[in-house]
Amino acid sequence: ATAKNGAKVMTSSGSDIPPGIREYLLAATRSFHDVLGDRLLGLYLCGSAVQGDFAPHRSDIDLLGIVDGDLDRATREDLSSRLSHPVLAVPAQGLEVVLFPAEAAQTARLDLPFAFALSTGPGLESACEPPGTANDMLIDIVLCRDAGITLSGKPANEAFGSVSRRLLLAALVEELGWHLRQVEERSDDRTRVNAILNAARSLHAAETGRILSKTEGGHWWLRRHSRDALVARALEVREGWAPATFDPDSVRGFVEMVARKIDSMRREPA
Repeated sequence: ATAKNGAKVMTSSGSDIPPGIREYLLAATRSFHDVLGDRLLGLYLCGSAVQGDFAPHRSDIDLLGIVDGDLDRATREDLSSRLSHPVLAVPAQGLEVVLFPAEAAQTARLDLPFAFALSTGPGLESACEPPGTANDMLIDIVLCRDAGITLSGKPANEAFGSVSRRLLLAALVEELGWHLRQVEERSDDRTRVNAILNAARSLHAAETGRILSKTEGGHWWLRRHSRDALVARALEVREGWAPATFDPDSVRGFVEMVARKIDSMRREPA
């Protein structure tokens, strides 16, 4: 359903939610409320699940939330234990949760403070990070403001503050740097596919301010560069149409090229 201000909200039928995860989201939201009570100011579904690109075998369930102040260690551990797979079985590749203090949610900055971060899922060891800062979360906030589905609290485009173009460009460069490190450290082709398609959609985001899904970003790139075999191959692998064969130097070169383009845009006079 859509609120008067254009924001998406979860309905009782879950019609905006991908099949297979509605009941999970209801259970997860209850866990957040049980642990945090009135300190939970908002909880939002974002990522591929709101972009029409969700597939349980390859996608994470991405949740952003807002809390009143910081969370002590006991609260973080209680929340983590309730949400961790298999205590609450994740019907996807994984669950990624980040909770922000209310002040941070309203004040966009590159080193954005978070109060809680959890990664968990089938075959993964759950990892709950201590409070800290993140350099790329502004990208998720831009997407959440634009397309996030409200699970609890006021609409996402009211709960999170706006992100300037200059800050978004900086966050995109930071994220591409992370992908380059992943390509260096890991040899699996899923990492390479994600790096390629994230680079493609990052340039679109730099030009338009809108965050596309990985699949949309790849197709957008090919409309401009129809002979780009690297991006075409990444889309084929993502959709399961072809086996993965990627030269890591080619992947690295592509991501570096896009990062340079965005960085040059960031340095242009306002």
